[in-house]
Amino acid sequence: MNIRLYIISLALCLLCIPFVNAEVKAGKVNELSQGEYKALVHDYITNPNSWVYKGKQNAVIDFSATWCGPCKRLAPILDDLAKEYSGKIMFYKVDIDDCRELSQAYGVTSVPTMLFCPADGSIPTAITGAYPKDEIIRVIDYVFNK
Repeated sequence: MNIRLYIISLALCLLCIPFVNAEVKAGKVNELSQGEYKALVHDYITNPNSWVYKGKQNAVIDFSATWCGPCKRLAPILDDLAKEYSGKIMFYKVDIDDCRELSQAYGVTSVPTMLFCPADGSIPTAITGAYPKDEIIRVIDYVFNK
């Protein structure tokens, strides 16, 4: 009987763990669900009033939407930057339509919005709009190389 209880408890615990995409890799823009975001970047539910960064590397998070023209123009630029900064900066994408609660928690009202998260846990910097590659590199240098 104890083994059954143990197995049932274990199964219930596994169901409660947010699923983390095993395919999260450096050198590419990784799409995140809300659960993955909470596990890899910031648990905005547990820490709604404080920034507690979970990553070990600097990160750029692109809040975007599939219907957004500027987001579509920004995507290949972020793909290039993910390759150029592979091993130094993680690049993530969050679809605001799939992750409404997350977008609302961060006050994302316009897309694309990029969040630059320093690995040292300091407050992230956000910019809104589809910037050219050289401007994004300037923001990366400013935020991550202070």
